[in-house]
Amino acid sequence: MNSSLPVSEHELKSKRKQSEVSSSGLKLSINATTTYRWSFEQDVVRYRLAKIDAIGLWLPKLLEYGEDLASNLLRENELKVSSLSYAGGFTGAFGCELSDVMVETLDLIRLAGRLQADSLIVLTGPKRNHLNKHAKRLVVDALKELAGEAVDRQLKLCLMPMRPEFKDEWTFLQTLKDTLEILDSVDHPSVKLAFDTYHSGHEPGLLKRLPDLVHQIGVVQVSDSRTRVRDEYDRVLPGEGVLPIEAIVQGLIEANYRGFVDYQIWSEESWSTTDLEFLHRCRDNFVSLCPVNP
Repeated sequence: MNSSLPVSEHELKSKRKQSEVSSSGLKLSINATTTYRWSFEQDVVRYRLAKIDAIGLWLPKLLEYGEDLASNLLRENELKVSSLSYAGGFTGAFGCELSDVMVETLDLIRLAGRLQADSLIVLTGPKRNHLNKHAKRLVVDALKELAGEAVDRQLKLCLMPMRPEFKDEWTFLQTLKDTLEILDSVDHPSVKLAFDTYHSGHEPGLLKRLPDLVHQIGVVQVSDSRTRVRDEYDRVLPGEGVLPIEAIVQGLIEANYRGFVDYQIWSEESWSTTDLEFLHRCRDNFVSLCPVNP
């Protein structure tokens, strides 16, 4: 695919005007995991053809394409970066020493900065043999050390909790409560929460907690959950599952969240698409999820 098709300045301005999607100040992004089987180049070109303004980057795709080439392609297509996933693993459970993880995370912070990403999504790693208190301390100390580097690059480090079924592979944080305790201990404006509706949308009393929660949120990722989840790749668009995502988004708007809403649909359905149809569905879904500013 040729990603450098000649486009006049007038056409670029026209495309930008047509593609500006802002629902009550929220900004639509599509995560590259939603189109998992597309290449990085296909993601960028097809997102722009579908009038999508921002992308959530998936690190393996980015590295396969090449950091410098990716940066140039994003800039040429004027595609914003909502997030880069994932960094972290501070518990050492991924087979790396903490010192190596810190070096790697610093490199990713600098990469995210070069890409002008809004956030870098961070996972703790599984707990394994660590005591809870020690595992949390490892994460707190690491984030405190990394926060200054993030500030220098106008980047948010966003810590994400996940459902319990992901605890042995990705993160020992399963609840907002535990995640917020770490954020409170770090106490730094560049360290935020990555709020994912699939992982946290089922928590009891969530809607009432949103006004107090919203100032901690750095990025919002959305997907819905079926009543019976067959596997981790069985997510659906908001409104097609059982989570109260419309109410959550309305609550975020009322609490003055105005950041990115990143559609991360881990789904065989989305992965099987070879055209723009699913992207258009995501865009239409976003517009219907909340009022659109005139």
